[in-house]
Amino acid sequence: MKQAKIATLTLAASLALFGCSGNNNEPASPSSSPASQDPSPAPSEETGNAGPELSGDVVFWSMWSDSEPQAKVIESAVKEFQSTYPKVKVNVKFTGRDINKLIKPALDGGEKIDIFEGDPSNAIGSLKDHVLKLDDYLSSPAIGMEGKAVQDSILPSLMNWTKSLSVAAGLEEGYYALPQQPYAVLFFYNKAVFEKAGVTAPPATWEEFMNANELIKQSGVDPITFDDAYRDLFIGGYLSSAMGHEWVDQLVNDKTGDMWKDPIILQFANDIVAMREKGYFSKKIAGSKYPAAQQDLVLGQSAAYLNGTWLPNEVSATAGPDFAWGSFQFPAVPGGNGNGGQKELTFGAQALMLNKNSGNKDAAIELVKYLIGKTAQEGMVQQAQAIPATVDTEWPAALAEASAAIDRAEVNAPWGFGINNNADFSKSTIVPVFMELVAGKMSAEEYVTKMSAEAKKFHSAG
Repeated sequence: MKQAKIATLTLAASLALFGCSGNNNEPASPSSSPASQDPSPAPSEETGNAGPELSGDVVFWSMWSDSEPQAKVIESAVKEFQSTYPKVKVNVKFTGRDINKLIKPALDGGEKIDIFEGDPSNAIGSLKDHVLKLDDYLSSPAIGMEGKAVQDSILPSLMNWTKSLSVAAGLEEGYYALPQQPYAVLFFYNKAVFEKAGVTAPPATWEEFMNANELIKQSGVDPITFDDAYRDLFIGGYLSSAMGHEWVDQLVNDKTGDMWKDPIILQFANDIVAMREKGYFSKKIAGSKYPAAQQDLVLGQSAAYLNGTWLPNEVSATAGPDFAWGSFQFPAVPGGNGNGGQKELTFGAQALMLNKNSGNKDAAIELVKYLIGKTAQEGMVQQAQAIPATVDTEWPAALAEASAAIDRAEVNAPWGFGINNNADFSKSTIVPVFMELVAGKMSAEEYVTKMSAEAKKFHSAG
């Protein structure tokens, strides 16, 4: 990931984040994997004389299952750490995505855990009684980044983001997590399909998007696909591009239903109707269940899919090593209020956090430094096709085009671009009514009327 200027963040990515970054889509059963201990008493150059002084146990709960490529990178980083600190015994528990359910009860119950992993936008708030403020450690030398402190080795956009989460969680301002696995939400497309259709550049505006869709349809491929796991992104992406994610937040929380009568909603509905009538949506879209859409994309049956940067890794077995990936940000939508556009982007990172009740904080933070060090981040790129969290680290080829969007971003939008900021309303009403529109069961005008009435009904019932 390259540098980006982040102004705000209200990231609410619950889904997903734990469910969509590896090869395994199902939660893994917890397993313990004691790290290899090959003693090598000589300390590394980055750690000076500290090596022999660290000892004791460190317990790390990881969000990956032990069969995933991320787990293999972690095991290598732990082995490197222990070659420098042979007196430290590290136990890694690969919980899989179940960590989201397991970590709070474990910490509340006083279980010995020194380091844990996950989405800090959720964890810092829900685990604020347990997270350790890390500011005092950030000036120490980074691992594998000669001349750089920890705070300078991580992409500034990610560091700014994690710091912004502290006040929102009701904590003293500072750093309570260190980013380790960045992600962004973009359209991912099949370059071979685009080239065959004569689309020479990824679309940046809605007009360019529609023109590209027409060329792709004429080539015999369905232009746009999504499935039940990611339908919300298209709704939020459009409205946020036009109006900004803060407006979308107001929309989903408007108790009167009147905001659904805004002209931009009718414009949105008309554009969806136009896409449907022109045949720009996948013919399977109404009943598409995850992960069907992503398989259609890599098999050449559809051209583009709004998803996260974990996608190339998830479908690597089907896509193969020669698949040509491209990506572009949600196109700029006209007719808005000037607060949206491509300066907004949904991105964040999985991160490492320390338990403030850890009995071995010094060894734990040193291990974290290895996990976010240059070698480990290069391993994430090479083995998991993941975006690196460190500066000056080459991105995986499949995600190279994503760097332009992150360079351009000024505002970090929440998951779903704000459409999920009222999750119950989104799940029960916004997404199902949207799918009625996509399926041709109502007109644009009927969509506006129904959404306004359903919003008022939902909020009055609450």
